[in-house]
Amino acid sequence: MPKALDLTGLKIGCLKVVKRLPKRTDSMGHEWLCYCECGNQYITTTSHLNRKCGVKSCGCYVKELARKQSKKNIENATEETYLIASKKIKETMKKNNELVENTRLSSISSKKLRSDNKSGHRGVAFKDGKWVARISISGKEHYLGSFDQKEEAIVAREKGEELYFKPLIDKYKNKQN
Repeated sequence: MPKALDLTGLKIGCLKVVKRLPKRTDSMGHEWLCYCECGNQYITTTSHLNRKCGVKSCGCYVKELARKQSKKNIENATEETYLIASKKIKETMKKNNELVENTRLSSISSKKLRSDNKSGHRGVAFKDGKWVARISISGKEHYLGSFDQKEEAIVAREKGEELYFKPLIDKYKNKQN
């Protein structure tokens, strides 16, 4: 049986291989304790270290690349490039019958809540001691009222959806099929 390759002391990317760890029953190969240039300890396998496109750091290298790319993108972004990208997105949505009358059909059809929603219902928020109901369509926001009870604001929002969203959805639903 061939002797296992000893990687101790090798530097692979940002990782310095310190020692081979005892083989676990659930592991697919030998595991190695490594230290990254950033100071983190990292455990990986022989196969990951040996591959050309394998592990090169504890993850800090990829994060740094992403940060640099993001910074570069922000520096290169101009209002003009933003407007061009925005125009292309709108054209694609219009071509796919997704954007009609300046409204995204999937947004008004969806019941999904935004991650920052605290009321548990779209278009309902607690502001200045009252529950406020609003709805936006065709680039315009409509105030539906403010209420003492959240349930009242939810009912107002649901009536607003029936009044504003339903006609638009019904009008364009047939054109999509």
